[in-house]
Amino acid sequence: MTITSAANPRVKAVMKLRRSRSRRGAEVFLAEGVREVSRAVEAGLRVRELWVCPQLIGDAGWPSKSVYEVPAELLVKMTYHREPEGVLAVVEKPRWTLEGLKVSGSTRVLMAVGTEKPGNLGAMVRTACAAGFDAVIAAGSVVDVFNPNAIRSSTGGVFVMPTLVLGEDEAIAWVRSSGLRAVAATPAGSVDYRRADWSGPLALVIGPEDAGLSERWLALADETGGQRVALPNAGPLVDSLNASVAAGVLMYEAVRAGGK
Repeated sequence: MTITSAANPRVKAVMKLRRSRSRRGAEVFLAEGVREVSRAVEAGLRVRELWVCPQLIGDAGWPSKSVYEVPAELLVKMTYHREPEGVLAVVEKPRWTLEGLKVSGSTRVLMAVGTEKPGNLGAMVRTACAAGFDAVIAAGSVVDVFNPNAIRSSTGGVFVMPTLVLGEDEAIAWVRSSGLRAVAATPAGSVDYRRADWSGPLALVIGPEDAGLSERWLALADETGGQRVALPNAGPLVDSLNASVAAGVLMYEAVRAGGK
């Protein structure tokens, strides 16, 4: 089916999904581009609608049924990014729950506290997938896991990595009840990350770049038998690392030293 008008109800519905408040509570998100749409399909997610622009994508072998064809100028209005590749999909969100996270002796969870930028969260999810972590929890944050920037920077990792957004109280209560050791990253940490104890099931806690972790998260590390760990810093004018960079270094060390 070919659609050419921005006044079309289906087009309007897609355009609304570009806004975070419209996606909040919705069962679907937008996947833009060949890689993202292909990976959503590979992850087993259900594609409700597929929109293509033959002018931009050519004959890419997309199925002819349930596909809407639109001109380039209309697809630009429908997508979040201003230079679309030629394919856009409305995809059902995966349904991650705390109950579905099974904790074992080798469980590794990244706890991203106060993350505000979707791109930062997506980058952390991407690395969590690559490092072999089991889940990512955005605690005390209003970040949208399925923001187009989060999807893009995760390279589709949010399609397969259980990624939940929780309040800080709920996240802390879950760490306690699950028997995880909290390993808190802080510049004031007393343990160099290379000499830290990464054994057993744990939650690696990364704080916001501006303020770092609050005392309640640092106390959680003490309470659960974890540690306060620090990354060495040799830069005279650099007081911290980007949160996703710090998370990446520590996740790989947790897997290496923890024997997962």
